[in-house]
Amino acid sequence: MSILEKLLETQEFATLPPVAAKVLHLLEYDNVDIRDISRVIETDASLTLKLLRVANSPLYAIRSEVNTVHQAIINLGLNRLTNIVLGVSIFSKFLLASQQVSPKVIERFWFHSSCTGMVAKSLSIKLNRFFKEYEFIGGLLHEIGKLAMIQFDGPKYMEVIKLVENEHYDDITAEKKIFDISHCEVGEAIAKLWKLPKEMSDVIGFHHTPLQSEKFTDLVATVRLADLLTELWDAGFYEGLSMAELSETDAWKILLNHIPELDAMDLEAFTFELEQDFKNSTLFLSLISS
Repeated sequence: MSILEKLLETQEFATLPPVAAKVLHLLEYDNVDIRDISRVIETDASLTLKLLRVANSPLYAIRSEVNTVHQAIINLGLNRLTNIVLGVSIFSKFLLASQQVSPKVIERFWFHSSCTGMVAKSLSIKLNRFFKEYEFIGGLLHEIGKLAMIQFDGPKYMEVIKLVENEHYDDITAEKKIFDISHCEVGEAIAKLWKLPKEMSDVIGFHHTPLQSEKFTDLVATVRLADLLTELWDAGFYEGLSMAELSETDAWKILLNHIPELDAMDLEAFTFELEQDFKNSTLFLSLISS
């Protein structure tokens, strides 16, 4: 049995959180009733509380207070609300992660994930590209494969981190040396196992190689650019990136192809504006971690 097969059979990653799985199942029906979605979500009191906190937070700037899941769906839209449910439920399930590694490593993982989600969301707004919250949730979950590898064998993943930090490996090369598989491959397999939407599966599987996404290159490129920016701002997670100019990255070139007016943009001023939004990342963590 391969490492990937063993990993996918571990209790933590074998199934999607129940409420998220039920919501995805309901969405398979064309005539889904939002009241049914609301009732499913409300069976999980903790998730409902966190969801309402997020919906009422400055992240969404809703004009009037939302007190029920039904209201949240009406105000945010079903697609956005569903993606927030997916993100919050998965994020909450794995927030404590593994006891086999330093808590600081786990804290750094979730901070990087939260930062990437926040910056991707801000980036999509500035680019006038709206991805129905897939950019935010994709940013949160883009490195779920790393968390799975940490859960599966924490001490072994610490060997990966040592190669990145001490021998200047990039994360994928180090992972393949130690595990014979990368976090992108692991993450994509988990996304497929959980039957996540293809948009999220592509972000998780191709965030290092956005050109491999056939239908969602601009979405994946947006998340990847956010991922790279967090590295610039010292909020990365052991990628071992030898930082190149953003304008030379595949992610930027893809976005430039989709949005030619970016060519005239002051990239330094643009990234400075995003950095201010990046500071909201701790807000999301505080909303769902208690």
